[in-house]
Amino acid sequence: MTTETFNTELAIPCQVGALEARILYRENTASCGVIICPPHPLLAGNMDNNVVQALAKTLCKHFPVLLFNYQGVGKSSSSEPDLPLFEFWDRLDASGDFSAIISDSRTVVNWSRKLFPQNHLIGYSFGALMAMHVAKKEQTASLTAITPPLNAYDFSALHHLQTPVTLFLAEQDDLVQSGTFVQHHKIPVITLSGTDHFFRTREKELAGLVQKTLA
Repeated sequence: MTTETFNTELAIPCQVGALEARILYRENTASCGVIICPPHPLLAGNMDNNVVQALAKTLCKHFPVLLFNYQGVGKSSSSEPDLPLFEFWDRLDASGDFSAIISDSRTVVNWSRKLFPQNHLIGYSFGALMAMHVAKKEQTASLTAITPPLNAYDFSALHHLQTPVTLFLAEQDDLVQSGTFVQHHKIPVITLSGTDHFFRTREKELAGLVQKTLA
Protein backbone atom coordinates (compact mmCIF):
# COMPACT_ATOMS: atom_id res chain seq x y z
CA MET A 1 0.00 0.00 0.00
CA THR A 2 1.37 3.42 -0.91
CA THR A 3 2.07 5.85 1.91
CA GLU A 4 1.60 8.86 -0.35
CA THR A 5 -1.35 11.06 0.52
CA PHE A 6 -3.29 12.57 -2.35
CA ASN A 7 -5.07 15.89 -1.92
CA THR A 8 -7.74 16.93 -4.43
CA GLU A 9 -9.73 20.16 -4.45
CA LEU A 10 -13.45 19.79 -5.22
CA ALA A 11 -16.59 21.86 -5.76
CA ILE A 12 -19.77 20.18 -4.55
CA PRO A 13 -22.96 21.50 -6.19
CA CYS A 14 -25.49 22.91 -3.72
CA GLN A 15 -28.68 24.97 -3.85
CA VAL A 16 -26.86 28.30 -4.08
CA GLY A 17 -23.90 27.28 -6.27
CA ALA A 18 -21.11 25.10 -4.95
CA LEU A 19 -19.34 24.33 -1.69
CA GLU A 20 -15.57 24.33 -1.56
CA ALA A 21 -14.33 20.87 -0.60
CA ARG A 22 -11.21 18.76 -0.45
CA ILE A 23 -10.53 15.04 -0.29
CA LEU A 24 -7.46 13.45 1.26
CA TYR A 25 -6.81 9.81 0.49
CA ARG A 26 -4.29 7.07 -0.12
CA GLU A 27 -4.54 4.30 -2.69
CA ASN A 28 -6.36 1.17 -1.48
CA THR A 29 -7.83 2.85 1.60
CA ALA A 30 -11.19 1.72 2.97
CA SER A 31 -14.38 2.04 0.95
CA CYS A 32 -15.96 3.68 4.00
CA GLY A 33 -14.95 7.34 4.11
CA VAL A 34 -14.92 10.10 6.70
CA ILE A 35 -16.74 13.43 6.39
CA ILE A 36 -15.80 16.24 8.79
CA CYS A 37 -18.20 19.08 9.58
CA PRO A 38 -16.12 22.10 10.67
CA PRO A 39 -16.79 24.54 13.54
CA HIS A 40 -18.72 27.79 13.31
CA PRO A 41 -17.28 30.11 10.62
CA LEU A 42 -16.98 32.97 13.11
CA LEU A 43 -14.89 30.72 15.39
CA ALA A 44 -12.20 29.57 12.94
CA GLY A 45 -14.66 27.21 11.30
CA ASN A 46 -13.24 26.08 7.97
CA MET A 47 -11.36 23.22 6.34
CA ASP A 48 -8.03 24.56 7.65
CA ASN A 49 -9.05 24.64 11.30
CA ASN A 50 -6.34 23.10 13.51
CA VAL A 51 -8.51 20.25 14.81
CA VAL A 52 -10.06 19.53 11.41
CA GLN A 53 -6.62 19.33 9.81
CA ALA A 54 -5.23 17.06 12.53
CA LEU A 55 -8.19 14.71 12.12
CA ALA A 56 -7.85 14.71 8.34
CA LYS A 57 -4.10 14.02 8.32
CA THR A 58 -4.44 11.15 10.79
CA LEU A 59 -7.60 9.55 9.44
CA CYS A 60 -6.61 9.71 5.75
CA LYS A 61 -4.06 6.98 6.48
CA HIS A 62 -7.02 4.63 6.93
CA PHE A 63 -10.00 6.27 5.20
CA PRO A 64 -10.62 8.74 2.39
CA VAL A 65 -11.45 12.01 4.19
CA LEU A 66 -13.78 14.65 2.77
CA LEU A 67 -13.60 18.22 4.09
CA PHE A 68 -15.85 21.11 3.12
CA ASN A 69 -16.60 24.75 3.88
CA TYR A 70 -20.04 26.10 4.78
CA GLN A 71 -21.82 28.79 2.79
CA GLY A 72 -19.82 31.97 2.35
CA VAL A 73 -16.61 30.46 3.75
CA GLY A 74 -13.54 30.33 1.53
CA LYS A 75 -14.65 29.62 -2.04
CA SER A 76 -18.09 28.31 -1.05
CA SER A 77 -21.07 30.09 -2.58
CA SER A 78 -23.51 32.05 -0.44
CA SER A 79 -27.23 32.68 -0.72
CA GLU A 80 -26.36 36.35 -0.07
CA PRO A 81 -23.06 36.83 -1.92
CA ASP A 82 -22.92 40.60 -1.31
CA LEU A 83 -23.16 40.17 2.46
CA PRO A 84 -19.86 39.96 4.41
CA LEU A 85 -19.18 36.66 6.15
CA PHE A 86 -19.70 38.08 9.64
CA GLU A 87 -23.04 39.66 8.82
CA PHE A 88 -24.30 36.55 7.00
CA TRP A 89 -23.48 34.20 9.87
CA ASP A 90 -24.45 36.70 12.57
CA ARG A 91 -27.88 36.82 10.96
CA LEU A 92 -28.10 33.01 11.01
CA ASP A 93 -27.12 33.01 14.69
CA ALA A 94 -29.75 35.62 15.50
CA SER A 95 -32.49 33.66 13.76
CA GLY A 96 -31.34 30.27 15.05
CA ASP A 97 -32.34 28.83 11.69
CA PHE A 98 -29.53 26.72 10.26
CA SER A 99 -31.77 24.70 7.95
CA ALA A 100 -29.90 25.84 4.83
CA ILE A 101 -26.56 24.82 6.34
CA ILE A 102 -27.96 21.47 7.42
CA SER A 103 -29.34 20.97 3.91
CA ASP A 104 -25.92 21.75 2.43
CA SER A 105 -24.28 19.28 4.82
CA ARG A 106 -26.75 16.58 3.75
CA THR A 107 -25.90 17.42 0.15
CA VAL A 108 -22.22 16.79 0.92
CA VAL A 109 -23.03 13.39 2.44
CA ASN A 110 -25.18 12.36 -0.52
CA TRP A 111 -22.61 13.62 -3.02
CA SER A 112 -19.85 11.70 -1.21
CA ARG A 113 -21.46 8.41 -2.20
CA LYS A 114 -19.86 8.92 -5.60
CA LEU A 115 -16.54 8.48 -3.82
CA PHE A 116 -17.36 5.96 -1.07
CA PRO A 117 -20.64 4.12 -0.35
CA GLN A 118 -20.51 4.53 3.44
CA ASN A 119 -19.20 7.21 5.76
CA HIS A 120 -18.20 8.01 9.31
CA LEU A 121 -19.51 11.47 10.14
CA ILE A 122 -17.47 13.72 12.44
CA GLY A 123 -18.50 17.13 13.74
CA TYR A 124 -16.31 19.46 15.76
CA SER A 125 -17.98 22.09 17.97
CA PHE A 126 -20.79 23.70 15.91
CA GLY A 127 -20.06 21.03 13.31
CA ALA A 128 -21.32 18.42 15.77
CA LEU A 129 -24.74 20.08 15.60
CA MET A 130 -24.72 19.91 11.80
CA ALA A 131 -23.53 16.29 11.87
CA MET A 132 -26.26 15.31 14.32
CA HIS A 133 -28.99 16.79 12.14
CA VAL A 134 -27.56 15.09 9.06
CA ALA A 135 -27.42 11.74 10.86
CA LYS A 136 -31.13 12.07 11.67
CA LYS A 137 -31.89 11.83 7.95
CA GLU A 138 -28.92 10.11 6.31
CA GLN A 139 -27.42 6.69 6.94
CA THR A 140 -23.94 6.87 8.47
CA ALA A 141 -21.62 4.21 9.86
CA SER A 142 -21.00 6.29 12.99
CA LEU A 143 -21.20 9.80 14.41
CA THR A 144 -18.36 11.38 16.38
CA ALA A 145 -19.27 14.60 18.20
CA ILE A 146 -16.23 16.57 19.39
CA THR A 147 -16.88 19.22 22.07
CA PRO A 148 -20.46 19.87 20.91
CA PRO A 149 -21.81 23.16 22.37
CA LEU A 150 -24.33 21.34 24.56
CA ASN A 151 -25.39 24.46 26.47
CA ALA A 152 -26.01 26.52 23.33
CA TYR A 153 -28.07 24.11 21.20
CA ASP A 154 -30.43 21.17 21.63
CA PHE A 155 -28.47 17.93 21.25
CA SER A 156 -31.15 15.61 22.63
CA ALA A 157 -31.46 13.91 19.22
CA LEU A 158 -28.04 12.32 19.80
CA HIS A 159 -29.72 9.84 22.13
CA HIS A 160 -32.21 8.67 19.51
CA LEU A 161 -29.99 8.15 16.48
CA GLN A 162 -29.82 4.71 14.92
CA THR A 163 -26.08 5.05 14.35
CA PRO A 164 -23.33 4.55 16.99
CA VAL A 165 -22.37 7.85 18.66
CA THR A 166 -19.18 8.76 20.52
CA LEU A 167 -18.72 12.02 22.40
CA PHE A 168 -15.31 13.66 22.87
CA LEU A 169 -14.99 16.33 25.55
CA ALA A 170 -12.19 18.53 26.89
CA GLU A 171 -11.77 18.70 30.66
CA GLN A 172 -11.08 22.45 30.70
CA ASP A 173 -13.70 23.42 28.15
CA ASP A 174 -15.25 26.70 29.27
CA LEU A 175 -17.57 26.77 26.25
CA VAL A 176 -19.35 23.48 26.95
CA GLN A 177 -21.27 22.64 30.13
CA SER A 178 -21.79 18.90 29.74
CA GLY A 179 -22.38 17.50 33.22
CA THR A 180 -26.15 16.93 33.16
CA PHE A 181 -26.17 15.79 29.55
CA VAL A 182 -23.49 13.16 30.15
CA GLN A 183 -24.70 11.97 33.55
CA HIS A 184 -28.20 11.12 32.41
CA HIS A 185 -27.44 9.33 29.16
CA LYS A 186 -25.43 6.36 27.94
CA ILE A 187 -23.50 7.75 24.99
CA PRO A 188 -19.82 6.71 25.23
CA VAL A 189 -17.77 9.70 26.38
CA ILE A 190 -14.00 10.18 26.07
CA THR A 191 -12.61 13.18 27.98
CA LEU A 192 -9.17 14.63 27.34
CA SER A 193 -7.68 16.04 30.53
CA GLY A 194 -5.62 19.21 30.69
CA THR A 195 -6.96 20.80 27.52
CA ASP A 196 -9.76 23.10 26.42
CA HIS A 197 -12.26 23.46 23.59
CA PHE A 198 -9.56 24.17 21.01
CA PHE A 199 -7.17 21.26 21.83
CA ARG A 200 -4.09 23.41 21.14
CA THR A 201 -0.94 21.18 21.02
CA ARG A 202 -3.21 18.16 21.65
CA GLU A 203 -4.74 17.88 18.18
CA LYS A 204 -2.75 14.78 17.16
CA GLU A 205 -3.62 13.02 20.40
CA LEU A 206 -7.30 13.73 19.84
CA ALA A 207 -7.08 12.53 16.24
CA GLY A 208 -5.42 9.30 17.35
CA LEU A 209 -8.19 8.60 19.84
CA VAL A 210 -10.84 9.26 17.21
CA GLN A 211 -9.07 6.90 14.81
CA LYS A 212 -9.14 4.14 17.44
CA THR A 213 -12.90 4.51 17.91
CA LEU A 214 -13.48 4.29 14.15
CA ALA A 215 -11.20 1.26 13.79
